[in-house]
Amino acid sequence: MKKINLVIVSLCLLAFSFTACNNAKDQTSQEDSSYTMEEKLEIARLAAQLDGTFPDVYDFVEGKSMVILLDTVGFIRINGQVTYIPELKDLQQFSQGLAAGTTRNEIPCFVDSTGKIVKTFPEYQAVYNFGNDDITSFYHKNGKFGLIDRNFKELIPAKYNQTSFYSDGLFVVEYNGKWGAVDKNDKTIIPFEYESLGAVDEAGMIMAIKGSLGGFIDKTGKVIVPLKFYNLYPYQENFSKFLDKTLEKYGVIDRRGNIIVQPKYSDLGFFKNGLAVASLYTYINGGESSIKKGYIDTTGKEIIPLTLLNATDFEKRGLALVQDSIGDAYIDRTGKRIQLKTSAPITQLGMFNHGFARIELGDSGFVYLDGYQRLLKMEDVRRLRDEFFKK
Repeated sequence: MKKINLVIVSLCLLAFSFTACNNAKDQTSQEDSSYTMEEKLEIARLAAQLDGTFPDVYDFVEGKSMVILLDTVGFIRINGQVTYIPELKDLQQFSQGLAAGTTRNEIPCFVDSTGKIVKTFPEYQAVYNFGNDDITSFYHKNGKFGLIDRNFKELIPAKYNQTSFYSDGLFVVEYNGKWGAVDKNDKTIIPFEYESLGAVDEAGMIMAIKGSLGGFIDKTGKVIVPLKFYNLYPYQENFSKFLDKTLEKYGVIDRRGNIIVQPKYSDLGFFKNGLAVASLYTYINGGESSIKKGYIDTTGKEIIPLTLLNATDFEKRGLALVQDSIGDAYIDRTGKRIQLKTSAPITQLGMFNHGFARIELGDSGFVYLDGYQRLLKMEDVRRLRDEFFKK
């Protein structure tokens, strides 16, 4: 979405955050402790950024996040401790105790949680992180994909042209122009007869395309949702959007392929926390005239009317950033504007990420809005990081 700016009349309300006074902190102590682990990890990420060492800190996975300082790669732990790995050029996030990376000599490798390079692969172009079953894909210098196990033994040699990677017991791959899937022993499980196959999702379903039409199959190859939908998308919260080619409108299907939202929207976002952004475009003389946005629930009911100029996903506690004819604001799930408790002029509102949104205050710096509608200053974020993750 476009950059959002907002200047409002100063509100002579409460101070910025819950550290303004002891009473405020006491009133929110229960809510502080009720932060989810996702939110606590975001607190740790924000605190690491606020420490000023790294311009960007990625999401924490297994207690660590990849960071880059100038031309040096490493990872930071949730308590702020950093491990640099000078031998590396890049590094992926950790998974199952290892992180895939590339040395400065362009050699793929794996690194353990101490920062030690435990294995290099001069004959490969890339390796990827291990899944729960300790199997992963590799990309050979011959331009083909194969599989290796946690002992770095090749289970399947490099023979497949493309892949949706190994997941949940299946290696979804393309061979001789057709897509199918094999198991770790290279036994064909899903016949090679598709134009495209997606990755195995959390419900064990795979988006499949044949004859330019899409549907979903299970891990045995059984068709669950008939391949009759045009421009189909992967499931999100058990719902998938599709485009009706004749109407040029989007609708929504459930896990069985039943249409639960008839195709009537110019665009649809993915469902997140039970709501999806719905859009309608109007055209004049073949040119785009206006866009109106709102929100629908999983039954197709318009929960917030399509009157907004822009809209973003709701975070789990029920707040979203929107833009209407008045300006930019955060709203709750009823569409009511949230009155921010600050007396400083607001110059920019940010989107929510893992439960927090950054709000720029011009010369006064910035604060973070959480799902409880409180504003956290920098010292609040650092204090919470230290409380949640002791050094």
